[in-house]
Amino acid sequence: MKKVLLILMLIVAIKSHAQNTTQILFIGNSITYYNNMPQTFESIANSLGDTTEVTVYAPGGTGFVNHVNDPNVYNHFMQKQWDYIVLQPGSNESPGYSFPIEITYSRAQILLDSIYKYNPCTQVLFYEISYGVWGNSTADLVTYNNTMSAIKTNLEYLVDSTNTFFAPVGEVFRHKWNTDQNDILWGGFGDIHPNDKGSYVAACTFYSSIFQKPSLGTSEISSLTLSDANQIQKLSDSVVLNHFSNWRINTYNQVTDFSYTIQSDTVLFTNTSQNIDSLTWDFGDGTYSNLSNPSHVFHSTGSFEISLTTYQNGCEQVKKDTIHILSIDHFSNTFQWQIYPNPVSDVLYIENNKKGLYLYKIYNANGQLIYSGQNHIIPVSTFESGHYFIQRIGKTDSQVKRFIVW
Repeated sequence: MKKVLLILMLIVAIKSHAQNTTQILFIGNSITYYNNMPQTFESIANSLGDTTEVTVYAPGGTGFVNHVNDPNVYNHFMQKQWDYIVLQPGSNESPGYSFPIEITYSRAQILLDSIYKYNPCTQVLFYEISYGVWGNSTADLVTYNNTMSAIKTNLEYLVDSTNTFFAPVGEVFRHKWNTDQNDILWGGFGDIHPNDKGSYVAACTFYSSIFQKPSLGTSEISSLTLSDANQIQKLSDSVVLNHFSNWRINTYNQVTDFSYTIQSDTVLFTNTSQNIDSLTWDFGDGTYSNLSNPSHVFHSTGSFEISLTTYQNGCEQVKKDTIHILSIDHFSNTFQWQIYPNPVSDVLYIENNKKGLYLYKIYNANGQLIYSGQNHIIPVSTFESGHYFIQRIGKTDSQVKRFIVW
């Protein structure tokens, strides 16, 4: 019996670990794997309490031109449910030296199509590499910055075309090199591969980009001195965390949210979600809607759990909230304003007993807005027969009434 309990506890522990571990796949080449950069990133994350496991597939000398035809790349996409997948363009693909960026983008899109097929909710980010330097003269510095500007422009094109983001490793390199041309971050002049310090820059930048937290304070310093490690942590954190929009971090994230206004038994819902393809409302009373901003009439009092489900690239998100319907009287607050006749066939009149400037909005039974204005006399002869809702909106209040057109 004790053995059975021990096995069950072990299974639960393994499942819990798997559920709480961030799974990250790196697809790249030698620039990615040099000095075990992904493993250093993993150690930084784990040291700061973000349990992480990385998997790396990075054959030397490759780029998207190779990856799109490599079965091993696609096998890795299918291997597990990844939280993040890092795609590193080839060293000459990044600045556009080997192929125009439009060609590299088309190959990236093929990879993304496969990624989202097997991992619809994964977050994809690109690795902005730093090209090498050929010396520390003024002319060399100009050449280096021109190349880095081309890389940054191409990365912006990739992420804006694919609704993703990138880790600005190259920007951290550039900031550090422009500040001090004696502190080299590569294997040497003419070498595009990072040295230990350069790989540590990349690892810290990936941590801040993915977890959106500072790397400062990690106990993982690789082969660096504590002073050098702290300096790089501060620089990476500053470049990444203070300029999210530049790297498109969170810009294209799927966000599911809504707000609502309750008037008696009628609720007007406002969808505030971002970056979604479609949505479904569940009103908790057995009815549903695919409208963006529906209005809904509840036929009984009580508490109802509202669910808004959104979709992006096949990824499903759900936001829930509980509303409380206390009354099913549509015609309360008549002392403040009235509408007549009701039912109506020609003209709807609004009588206000409360001073102030009001906006009136009329919705049909499907929640579609069909009138908005400040008139107190509204022609409805062109309306189809059925139930409608009129919302009176003031500076501090909003009320809804129902009327019928016949």
